[in-house]
Amino acid sequence: MTSRWVVEVAPLKGVAVRWRAYSLDIDKADGPTTAQKALRVVEAVWAEHGDEPIGRLYTEIGTRFHLREDKSVDAVADALEAAGLDRGLVAAADDEQWDKEIRGSMAEAIELVGDDVGVPILVFTDGDRAAGISGPVMSPAVTGEAALALWDNVVGVAWNPQVFELKRARTSAKPRP
Repeated sequence: MTSRWVVEVAPLKGVAVRWRAYSLDIDKADGPTTAQKALRVVEAVWAEHGDEPIGRLYTEIGTRFHLREDKSVDAVADALEAAGLDRGLVAAADDEQWDKEIRGSMAEAIELVGDDVGVPILVFTDGDRAAGISGPVMSPAVTGEAALALWDNVVGVAWNPQVFELKRARTSAKPRP
């Protein structure tokens, strides 16, 4: 849901988005999950095509995994095709070499937010400075004017080094009028 919010707000705020890989499953003892295999494919696409198609590919994978509840490698191949990419890139799903790239992407994020956080992670850059924040976690995605206002608030919190966490229970009551 956070990615859908970013996709809506970024062009309105004139922000370029660079999508990166982060796997909560990378060190599972029982082997790679389909989510990790999908990230291997994302890294292979990035190596071949650069940043340009990654947002489309993440959208297509997310649609299949989260909305259609199809977390298969075939769904990743279908996502590649829907994003205008070669289905053959799905072969990267079984190639462990891409785990190194995923770990490198994760290390960049961890350097800015620490290692005791979850996803999503947003990183903001301005010249030579960068700030990262874990979150916001939302459901459904915030849209319209509220999305723009939330963006401004999240960016403000990210740039403030004294703030390290905001959180409430996922089942919290709605704010009172």
